[in-house]
This record gives sequence, structure tokens and C-alpha cells, in this order.
Amino acid sequence: MAKVLAVDDEPQILTALSRGLSRVGHEVIVARDAHDGLAAAAAAAPEVILLDLRLPDLDGIEVVRRLRTWTQVPILLLSGAGTERARVAALDAGADDFIDKPFSMEELRARLGAALRRSAAVAAKTAGSDDGRVQCGELVVDLTARELRRDGEPVRLTPTQWRLLEALVRHPGKLQTYSTIIQQVWDERHGDESRDALRVHLRQLRAKLGDDASDPRFIATEAGVGYRWIPVGSSGGVAPAPDLPSRR
Repeated sequence: MAKVLAVDDEPQILTALSRGLSRVGHEVIVARDAHDGLAAAAAAAPEVILLDLRLPDLDGIEVVRRLRTWTQVPILLLSGAGTERARVAALDAGADDFIDKPFSMEELRARLGAALRRSAAVAAKTAGSDDGRVQCGELVVDLTARELRRDGEPVRLTPTQWRLLEALVRHPGKLQTYSTIIQQVWDERHGDESRDALRVHLRQLRAKLGDDASDPRFIATEAGVGYRWIPVGSSGGVAPAPDLPSRR
């Protein structure tokens, strides 16, 4: 299990997080404001951070920026009354995912597990143990050879579709915003027209993967925010059954 740092100014939420995650074996460290959270992140070396988007002493987006200057540990935002623009800004600053309050412990554990698996995959690749092949059901994505096979048969992709697939597959479970994907597939000079192009290419890529946007197995859509590659063994969507307290 993992060492988890939870940063939130709501005592009841910290208590629920600590109890719920400890039950499944995680070690939970808590902090009630941004400065204590930053100090705990440096001292305790957590494997994943749960961060409230709205903290009393420092904006959550700024906390993400500061953390990203020295650590790549997964950061999951806990978003209560935050706007979509604020969530997108935090994701662009380097956060890995967000969870809207109130949320269920089941959803939290699923998101947490996806973030930890992605982090472990990145570490394995850095250590040289990754051969570049990703198996996803009937799909095999060979990132080294730049090949895609479906049911053993090669699938032809355009250069743009391949860059889009690669951008998603390399970050399984991580929610990537439109702007982050656009910078990888095109570049930052493109504007709103690239978002329209992204939707078109994503729709075409889904068709070649045999993916259904209404019931996705490979690419999940976060409306108004971006897309994520669904990790092996995960479902496209988690139906929340709130059991954590919402922000007052």
C-alpha cells in the first residue's frame, strides 16, 4: 500500500480520508493548510498527494506549481466549489487528476490506484524495464515501433492520430487537459481551432480502436476538461455514491 498525504482544511474530510484509506492499508498523513502540506510533502516523502483546491492560506494551483518544482509524485485534486477553469489551471500546472466533492470512498480508491499504477509504470520505464509495448484488451500499442494492432491485425493511423494515441497511452489513468494534449500533438501556437481538430481526430481514433464514446473502454472523456486513457482493469466511469462530507 502507499503513503498518502491529505491536505484539506475540513477536519471531518481529513478524518474520513484517514479512516477510509487506513482501512485498506494506506498510511495517511494529514495537513490542514498549504504551508503544512508543503512541509509534510518534503519531510514525509508521500507516494501520492490528495490536495484540496481551495485552502485558506494559499491557492491550490500555486501549491501544485511549487510541488512540481521538486517532485513528480501524483497529485489528486479534491474539488468542492472550484470552477472548471480553476480545475483546468491546476491540471495544466501539473496535477494528475481531480475528484469532485462529495465523492465516495470507492471512487477515491479507484482514482488513487490509477495514479499509483501510472507512477509505477513511469518508474519502471525510467529503470529500463519497459519494452514499449502496451496491452489493452485486444489492442497492442508498440510505442517503440510506433505500431498499433487490434486482434492481431495492424491498424493504420495517420501521424496525427498516432501522436494523439501516444500522448494518451503514455499516461494511463491521468486526466490530460485539451491544452496539454494539443501541445503534445500540435504545439502551443495553435488556438481554439486545434480543440476542434482534436475532437475530430479523437473521434476518428476511437473508430479505429473500436471504442464507443458512450461506453468507453480505452478513452474516457471528462466533459469540458480533456481525456484520459483508461488503465487496464478499470472502467470508463465511476458512479459516485457519496459517503464523504461535502464542503460546508
